[in-house]
Amino acid sequence: MAEGKRRISVVQALVGVALGLAVALGVLRLASRSKGPPLPAPAVKLAGGVLREDSGSLDEILVHYVPRLEPLVADAYADFLGKLDPSTRVVVVVPEPEGDGGGGGATPREQLGRLLARIDPSGALAARTRVVDVAGPISVWSKDRALVLAPEADSPRTGLVIPVPPDPKWRERANDWRTLSRVAESMPDRFYVRELPLAFDAGDFDVAGGTVLVDDNLVTKNRSRGVANVDELRRLVGDLLARPVQVLGAVDGDVPRHHMSMYMAALDGGVALVGDPRAGKVLVGDPYVPGESDPDTGEPLRADFSDAMVARFDRAAADLTAAGWRVVRIPEVPFLDKTYMAYTNGVYETRGGVKTAWMPTFDLPALDAQARAVYESLGWQVHPVRARGLYPLHGTIGCLVNVLARGAPRSP
Repeated sequence: MAEGKRRISVVQALVGVALGLAVALGVLRLASRSKGPPLPAPAVKLAGGVLREDSGSLDEILVHYVPRLEPLVADAYADFLGKLDPSTRVVVVVPEPEGDGGGGGATPREQLGRLLARIDPSGALAARTRVVDVAGPISVWSKDRALVLAPEADSPRTGLVIPVPPDPKWRERANDWRTLSRVAESMPDRFYVRELPLAFDAGDFDVAGGTVLVDDNLVTKNRSRGVANVDELRRLVGDLLARPVQVLGAVDGDVPRHHMSMYMAALDGGVALVGDPRAGKVLVGDPYVPGESDPDTGEPLRADFSDAMVARFDRAAADLTAAGWRVVRIPEVPFLDKTYMAYTNGVYETRGGVKTAWMPTFDLPALDAQARAVYESLGWQVHPVRARGLYPLHGTIGCLVNVLARGAPRSP
């Protein structure tokens, strides 16, 4: 890898882009950087299935802690970590001291310790938290860095499936890409890393039961790699992940741009929540200017309730309905192609027969209450997570948390 470490070699990649797509499948590359002899990676295929996002207990989760961004994420971390079951293990990636200054001379580990103590003064949260140091700077978006594969009986390690390396000019993203190898290196008996021959964020996927959902945004990201259309994407992802694949939309702009969680969430029981800008417009008014600015341009954010934007959400709902999902609409306020007040970007757990949703909130009482009512009407217990400071950065609680291990859903 970079910084003097060996680079990961590609064992299998996409080949052939003329007139069609030929995919070389087989052993994907091992990305563990253990100094000792690495444990053997599962042969021939990726072990286990992609962890479902709609159910099962949260047994272990991964987050990134960035001291300079603590003012933006502290509320969300408190609302999420403070409501976790006491049995849930926590892994936190922190930048090495030279990667993120500040904190009055305290190291990132020390600053994290203070945050955990404020969330849980008893010390129990800190006691079940494992900290992994990585090269900084990094972002707070843990979820998007890897898909997670459940272990199998003949391969007891969990797979962390990463995309092709990002452009190194994006320093935070490039360092984020390396964090999974550091996690695997620190716990080589529990994790291995594989790279897929795709550009993706984990937010480009939604996994419910045995079904993998993707959309036309993933074609756009991988067109230069030979993925010409949604049919090729469906075959490629189905072969790589050995799961049925449903694709929403057909061409760029059919469904909302950015991650799938920004407009939909597949929930336990065959229900799919889909954002509803019309309902959002009724609740916040039009025009709606919330007061935050787009960090990329500095321009004030303005809600986009245009016919074109609304049609994208309707197309997603129609495609899900056609695929057999029971679609339920939930209020949403879209702004730009990456910026949404989205109640579908949550974290979900079923434990002891109780369905729990950590749902983003945006300090808009009528909007937040209506979204909560939708979840509760479907039998979900809701833990609100304050996300007003996060949404302008193109993410909320669902982007902050990567689930490393889930238990099977259990009845009381």
